[in-house]
Amino acid sequence: MRNLTKPYQDSGHPHFGNLTVVGCEGRVCEAARASMTAGDDAANELTARLAISPQAIKEAIRRGLLTFVRHRNCRSWRFGDSRNGSFRRIDGEPFRINCDCVKAEAETRETEWHRLIGIDDVVANDRRDVLLIPEGSKDALAALHFADAEGTLERIGVVAALGAGVVPLAEDIEHFRGRRVRIIGDVDEAGVEAATRIGKSLAPVAEDVQVFSLAELHRDDGSQVKDLFDLSRIDYDDFESNRDLWSITDLDSKRDRTTIISDKHEFFPSPLFPPHGSPESHGFYVYPVSRHSGLDGELEDLALRNACTEGDTARRKRFKLLRDLRALERRIGRKLSCDELIQAFETWYRESQPHLNPKRSRNDYLAAFFAEYGKVRVPTGASEILNKALERVLSMSASELPTLPGMADAPESWRRVAALHREMGRQSVNGIYFLGCRDCAKADPGLNKDSANNINRALARLGVIELVKVGDSHPRGKASEYRYLLSPSK
Repeated sequence: MRNLTKPYQDSGHPHFGNLTVVGCEGRVCEAARASMTAGDDAANELTARLAISPQAIKEAIRRGLLTFVRHRNCRSWRFGDSRNGSFRRIDGEPFRINCDCVKAEAETRETEWHRLIGIDDVVANDRRDVLLIPEGSKDALAALHFADAEGTLERIGVVAALGAGVVPLAEDIEHFRGRRVRIIGDVDEAGVEAATRIGKSLAPVAEDVQVFSLAELHRDDGSQVKDLFDLSRIDYDDFESNRDLWSITDLDSKRDRTTIISDKHEFFPSPLFPPHGSPESHGFYVYPVSRHSGLDGELEDLALRNACTEGDTARRKRFKLLRDLRALERRIGRKLSCDELIQAFETWYRESQPHLNPKRSRNDYLAAFFAEYGKVRVPTGASEILNKALERVLSMSASELPTLPGMADAPESWRRVAALHREMGRQSVNGIYFLGCRDCAKADPGLNKDSANNINRALARLGVIELVKVGDSHPRGKASEYRYLLSPSK
């Protein structure tokens, strides 16, 4: 590690090598400014404002994780890749969104919000050791900063999520197979819970999963370290007395601050409910994190969220609950049992009762609940997922479309329909998804529902997709269920 053993007063911040940092974020001495590599003004400005190693900024750009754009008519930086990303202003000021001040804005929502950033780089470069940062872009840049300070910048992988509410998707989890992962969350209850939960999801596939704690550390201005970005301003005494901080990116170093997660039991990801008001997702309607734990807590939260608060709303509120329950089923990969459905209904009925029709009994409402359960055609969030998938497919070049096995010269319309199946498969926890012929036809301007149906049959014959369950033939019926059989990366 460069210069980490020199006295703080002589060499500057212990994790900043030969750059001397002054206290809080956004202030850098002239020596730091002079050391910046000439080039893009935006990159230099961000380097100075965040007091992050210039080499770390360059590496983030080289990996395709950091770009500079105009967002909401402001000079901004985007941390992300082709899968996900978020925006911050270069000047450090917040965005103004619907009268709110928002430090960072995610570009995704619903299921896509959970996609991890940086996995493509890890896979493409076969990076065996990975730092996983659950809560945002500045911490991810800080991870590269530490890798630069410790001489591991060329080999260490950095993967980031957009907030503590993330639930890694099944396809993302698979990319950690055989790798070593160190998770560094924020120093609060949500951060600790997120790091542990993510660690348990990776344990069945990763070679080694560690959670690294930043608790009870202080910045050089006396305030407590609350995240990895703050750690780059650590007090020298704290640094000297915690030798495990000298090797943030060395996964072989396992001291007091490192907890090993070795539970290799099968893990089922919990339902995907992005956090409400997350700093990286503000500005979108997303589900709040459950106030309770486990499936029982999710059922209760959904029921409470859809309870009637005024008269003449029972049918609308009840059907919204059913759509949410259907979405929950898709996320956990199974049907809810009768007992689980009744549990949700009982909570909804209890909370809604003051606003229900007194002439109707509990059994009347229960019967309507079960009758309407089978009528739900579009679970909550499904239309948004489809629209995002279609948008992505329509923007793809021919080279980005799947190659069909045994048909190197397959028509582009076939490949675009296959790409839509691929995108929908990526969104599914258990690999099964709904997709109708009318929606498939939207993947290519020259298709209609009948030609799209024929293409689906051809793709099934070619082994691209599997028809799991035939849908209804009438326009408002349930769509067919499919499974995409090729690799999600192809």
